[in-house]
Amino acid sequence: MKNLQKDSVIFGVLFLIVLCLNAQNRFYDYRDRSPENKIHILYTAGGNWHDHLGVAAVLRRFLEVRHEYYVTYTEDYDVFTRPLDQYDVIIMNGMPKSMTSEQLSGFLNAVKEGRPVLGLHSATAALSKDTIQRNEYSKVLGAVFNGHPPIHRFPVEIKEPNHPITKNIGPFEIYDEMYFFKQQQEGSTLLIEAEHEGKRTAVAWVRRHGKGKVFYTSLGHGVGAATNRYFQQLVLNALEWLVDKTPK
Repeated sequence: MKNLQKDSVIFGVLFLIVLCLNAQNRFYDYRDRSPENKIHILYTAGGNWHDHLGVAAVLRRFLEVRHEYYVTYTEDYDVFTRPLDQYDVIIMNGMPKSMTSEQLSGFLNAVKEGRPVLGLHSATAALSKDTIQRNEYSKVLGAVFNGHPPIHRFPVEIKEPNHPITKNIGPFEIYDEMYFFKQQQEGSTLLIEAEHEGKRTAVAWVRRHGKGKVFYTSLGHGVGAATNRYFQQLVLNALEWLVDKTPK
């Protein structure tokens, strides 16, 4: 009888372990992925100098496993030559040296007509081979990349603590690549700032382009930065603000 009870306890423990493992692993089964009733993100990336795929993998896991988002990742900018109705928001984190005129106009028109954009890190370094394209593109994101110091750990300062994107984020530190900018466009609201050797630089801001909401942050160089919990909360807050239909 005692052996039977002992076997029952062991079987019960093993059964619970199996259930827990299944619960943990179910999110990694591609067959469970579905855009139904979820905010659909078009995540565009690609280019040199950055682990774009690694960063996207971290954010995709964070947004799909822990939150109700669905992410479609691509490095093919021809996506902007096709209808974008299925996407609720666009993440830009690539640095293609140029786009075709059809690709760029498709992106610009989508934002002007109201498609929200979340720009990450290397997005402001895109289109370096075509000055005209870069100037038009910078009107969406708000600035053009203009160099960076070595990657290091640095604190950031919240400039607009009452904005919906920063309301639950205090000052924090991150090991990342700090960007400096040129051609900073008028109409941006600075949210986060940092300093390096006495020189202050913007870290995150919001703006409008046509009917479209735009958020940009220079953070997110690599996987290390992408796993920073403050960075992830910033991205999450930005997505919520971008897809919110009420004017703010």
